[in-house]
Amino acid sequence: MHIILEIDEEAKALYFRLREGEIAKTVEYTEEQEIFLDLDKQGRLLAIEILDPSSVDMKSVFKELSERYGIEDLSSLLSKSLVELAA
Repeated sequence: MHIILEIDEEAKALYFRLREGEIAKTVEYTEEQEIFLDLDKQGRLLAIEILDPSSVDMKSVFKELSERYGIEDLSSLLSKSLVELAA
């Protein structure tokens, strides 16, 4: 899986683009956290937007999303350096 990460420092947001596609809808992951999921017409996960990521247990979120949407578990990315991710 080729992931594109966009960082908006001003908004304190991370945007993980998991695959290309037309966004059919955006849904809120939970009401407690500002996490939004972009889905295509078939309900496949295209992207994840996390506002204020410092307040989010991202490992748990990524693990749950991998199970719910049948994608690669992205939590392993959190323990790697930027150099390792770019390789």
